[in-house]
Amino acid sequence: MFRLFVIVSLFLFPALAAPGAGAAEGLPGAFSPKKAVLSQMRARGFMATGLKAVYPKGAECLEIDSPFGSDARGDGSPRSEMFYFGFHGGADISAPLGTPILAVAAGKLIHKSKGGSIGGISMILQHAPKNTGLGVWTYTEYKHLKKVPSAPIGKRFAVGDVIAYSGDTGTKGGHYGMAGHSHLHLSAFYSASDQYVARKFFTPVDGQWMDPLALFKGPPLKSAEIRDLPGAAKKVNIRYKATGGALAPPQTKVIWPFACAPK
Repeated sequence: MFRLFVIVSLFLFPALAAPGAGAAEGLPGAFSPKKAVLSQMRARGFMATGLKAVYPKGAECLEIDSPFGSDARGDGSPRSEMFYFGFHGGADISAPLGTPILAVAAGKLIHKSKGGSIGGISMILQHAPKNTGLGVWTYTEYKHLKKVPSAPIGKRFAVGDVIAYSGDTGTKGGHYGMAGHSHLHLSAFYSASDQYVARKFFTPVDGQWMDPLALFKGPPLKSAEIRDLPGAAKKVNIRYKATGGALAPPQTKVIWPFACAPK
């Protein structure tokens, strides 16, 4: 009966699940914001790694102001313990409203959300191992978008393509008040599998949370292993797309989600 339910779901709602995705549903404690279990979060890589972005000397890039696993927002205020025990499930980059957001790697649009929750309007890209050179399937999630992207599910993007625009959806009211806070929340995940569930919350089958900076660093990808690296190994050089359109370096597979202006 369960298998029949999965097959019917795939037929009727192809944007909601990938083949075999039912195998991921046993992990709400690791991936559900309100049903989180700290031990399951940690087991699936949800922890601060200590990675530090090294921004290019010759370009001006929008910078992370609240890193992955942090218990504080970019303004220093504590995060709500209602979600993931108060720990941050991504990296926040403050950006003026309407700033173009770029695909950090070549990939396929697999999910869009119209908002209505703390994450606001969001989208998720799936990246094949060849798209990043990391040897695993990776996923990048972009939250608080200005509007729902017009691209259809299944749309493929090249690295550096404009995929959306920064916004403040999901941030108005509560801590930030009615003014909200325009920024990009970038989450990342990885798995040996290309299968996933994307309903109320996103779950890659047998997946792991990933510090978004690990996309640039390369292996090891496990958060616990990264956390235990010596300090010098935690410096991550940021690769990017210049406002003029060139990639730096030219053959890079992974770039910053915003274009960087020359100094």
